[in-house]
Amino acid sequence: MSTKTNLAIEARGVVKRYGEVMALDGLDLTVPRGGCFGLLGPNGAGKTTLVSILATLARPDAGSARLFGHDVVSERAAVRQRIGIVFQESALDRQLTGREHLDLHARLYHLADRKARVEEALRVAGLEDAADRPVHGWSGGMRRRLELARGLLHGPPLLFLDEPTLGLDVAARAGIWERLRALRDGGETTLFLTTHSMEEADALCQQLAIVDRGRLAIEGAPEELKAALGGDLVILTLRDAAGAAEAVRAVADVQVALDDGKNGTGARLRIITPDGPRRLPALLEAARGFGVEEVRLHRPSLEDVFLHHTGHPFEPFESGAERAA
Repeated sequence: MSTKTNLAIEARGVVKRYGEVMALDGLDLTVPRGGCFGLLGPNGAGKTTLVSILATLARPDAGSARLFGHDVVSERAAVRQRIGIVFQESALDRQLTGREHLDLHARLYHLADRKARVEEALRVAGLEDAADRPVHGWSGGMRRRLELARGLLHGPPLLFLDEPTLGLDVAARAGIWERLRALRDGGETTLFLTTHSMEEADALCQQLAIVDRGRLAIEGAPEELKAALGGDLVILTLRDAAGAAEAVRAVADVQVALDDGKNGTGARLRIITPDGPRRLPALLEAARGFGVEEVRLHRPSLEDVFLHHTGHPFEPFESGAERAA
């Protein structure tokens, strides 16, 4: 039995194992109706597993998850009627036309007004002129707009978006962002976004959750999460970062983390301090003698929040151009 709720998603104590691997370790998560919610985390943090469970594609080993009050295990049909999915990898048959894709989707959902819905979806997506051409000749941005239109065709109150702009060029990405903002601001559809683009998360999401090792690390609005770090970020690249860390820690009101300099970069100190411009001379004086090579000062970004709460450097996908080809 479902009950009226203001939550789009409510997950409690969700556990999922794959052999000896603990993908989700008692994860709790709530997502309100409306707006755009972002899920971030290092590779292997459990993001894909969680979305698979929420979309009824996998079952939790323990705990529970409900979408709009419907249990994802015992009420799978009700959940599936209320969700749309835009997958990370293209799920289009390149021999079909855009109109054929949407008509097939409408038939699968038994939409009585399918012709009218298909025409409206093509119009909103800006695909009317290309609708009767096979999608193998479309650009990556056009194909992504078609997948977005297909995911929304049956009017789901919740849309899962897995890396929706991966591999797209700047113009195509901007077009997708514009459509997603319109959906977000319309208030009728809840967007659940997983992305490796911190810029995308910052641009679209009103609330974020960062997961790590199968658990919730932190959640909140992007600006709140950045402000919660407690000040400005000073990054020092040094020959002896470990030695400098002890000296810098003697400076009051600072948080110091050591980055061991992977991927060919020098070892670095990440220092969070109130009023960075005023305190920078004292920090540099403390680090003198440890071979300062580079100094950077900026306000915390979402990438800084990510690193602070997971201990992992942000690892965006480097490929994906093939999807846009």
